[in-house]
Amino acid sequence: MTIAGWVMFLFSWTLIISLSAFCMARVLKLQDTQVEHIRPIHEIDTGDLTDEVKKHREGKGRPE
Repeated sequence: MTIAGWVMFLFSWTLIISLSAFCMARVLKLQDTQVEHIRPIHEIDTGDLTDEVKKHREGKGRPE
């Protein structure tokens, strides 16, 4: 591999690891009041499901 290839390789991985560490540090430093509005992905209503499917996901019945 050439020098330019190594530079690009190291730059790319440094950027990926740095951004990942930055994002994880921000999430881990959140206060309890800031965490309350964060919901799991399965609780987010995207508006594309029918009421029957929503009830089934909540464990309240079978979809038809």
